[in-house]
Amino acid sequence: RFVSNNFSVLETVTRDEYNQHRIPRRDLDKENHVKAVLEEVARNIELDEEEKNLASLIALLHDIARFEQWKRYKSFSDTKEFDHGDEGVKILFEDGMIDKFIAKKSDYDVIKSAIKYHNKFQIPTSLSVRETLHSRIIRDADKLDIIYAMSTDKLISITDDDSEISEEVKEEFFSHNEIRKEITKSKNDKIVLMLALIFDLNYDYSKHRVLDEEYLERILENLNNKKMFKPFIDEGIKYLKG
Repeated sequence: RFVSNNFSVLETVTRDEYNQHRIPRRDLDKENHVKAVLEEVARNIELDEEEKNLASLIALLHDIARFEQWKRYKSFSDTKEFDHGDEGVKILFEDGMIDKFIAKKSDYDVIKSAIKYHNKFQIPTSLSVRETLHSRIIRDADKLDIIYAMSTDKLISITDDDSEISEEVKEEFFSHNEIRKEITKSKNDKIVLMLALIFDLNYDYSKHRVLDEEYLERILENLNNKKMFKPFIDEGIKYLKG
């Protein structure tokens, strides 16, 4: 009931935004998929019911700023001027939208941190244990959704070209590090950056899901230059298998 009531509120809040601003269908469906994935992660790490409910609320709200982002820029790409994690916190807590949802005030700091840091390169070490827990859960669910979407060409179309993958990007990937956007120089570098999301998966369930669903193999099938990307896919699979 907690989750269904909050989902109904989200639908009411966003329905007019969808219709008026023609937000792409992929982003309309994303919250549903992230929530479903997150609930699987939460179940597998054995959260109690209260923490599961909070995690589900965070999944519903983590991309709340995407509507405003599309209205302003007709884009979902973050910039220095608009970071959808930071803006989500502002919309919910400074503009007061959080009052429309069922949430305990004692959970506000956890919700703020999880939404603010779900899209950042790293989680700060200064967060509380509970803030860190929920930040990790939403980050895993969000990354699993992105990797899934890449594997399904109709959701995120990834197109490689003839450009070389830079040595710095290769070094980071084969050291099992996430890759900073700033060091990418080509379209193919950016594809490797996306593949490197697997190195920030926090939970065994998340890693097993990528393997069991063969997301990386399916991504390779969607690429033209399979010879160039196969070593990255093979390395990713080896890493996930531990």
